[in-house]
Amino acid sequence: MRLLCAAIIALGVSGELRADDTATARHLLLGVRAFKAERYDEALVELRVVARAPDAPADLAFYLGPTLFKLQRYDEALAVFAASRATPDALTDFYRGQTYYQLRLFRKARTVFSELRARGLGPALHEAAGRYIALVDAAYRTPPTTGSIDYYVAEGLERAARDALVAAEYLDEARQVEALAAEPHRHAEILAGLAAAWIDAARPQLAVTLLAAEPARLPELAWQLARAYAAAGDAAHARPLLDAIIAARGPHAADASALRARLAP
Repeated sequence: MRLLCAAIIALGVSGELRADDTATARHLLLGVRAFKAERYDEALVELRVVARAPDAPADLAFYLGPTLFKLQRYDEALAVFAASRATPDALTDFYRGQTYYQLRLFRKARTVFSELRARGLGPALHEAAGRYIALVDAAYRTPPTTGSIDYYVAEGLERAARDALVAAEYLDEARQVEALAAEPHRHAEILAGLAAAWIDAARPQLAVTLLAAEPARLPELAWQLARAYAAAGDAAHARPLLDAIIAARGPHAADASALRARLAP
């Protein structure tokens, strides 16, 4: 389905709707054609119908995310891009990078544009990605202030209860900005919040990778790492961490005890 829609966009073919097309396919094609015609409100209506369908394509973010970006609904576009598990193409990733930039997630934007240039883009997008990278580099010629870090932490924590994946995007930006600071600032809090967001968003392996490499494991980080191992189904690594937390009788002892009881033998 995605290849058909890509062909419509790339070749300018209008695409005839057939009686045997599924309703989802028809709405998707109508949405893509509306996007190509720059009727973004209309495209959004069609793509929202697709999103609610039981047979919605796994790569719907490739159409819905850019449409939301064009409508300047950047928060919604970020949520769509963050939730997608499909491997993005270069153009979709470019929209994702632009979405990051519009939301002031500059380090994450830089990473996307750098990776795109390394993968290879057409001349126009290659130059545009380079301009974004130059803008971000200019903004970080001097170390970031603690206020900048605090902004991203606050934005992430405020979103944590509503959308863990979006919260993780802001907290990951906080992590990257804090790494550029002259001195550590809220380091453990950022890591703990980011790990918790990834766990709550069903991405525990990201939390494991983040925290397992941390040399100094404070109690809150140990608790989040134990949660991550447990959520990933790794009882062998979760159990000793939980035992230590229970033995320490700290603030997470009761939760650790309950989680340990649910581990597989």
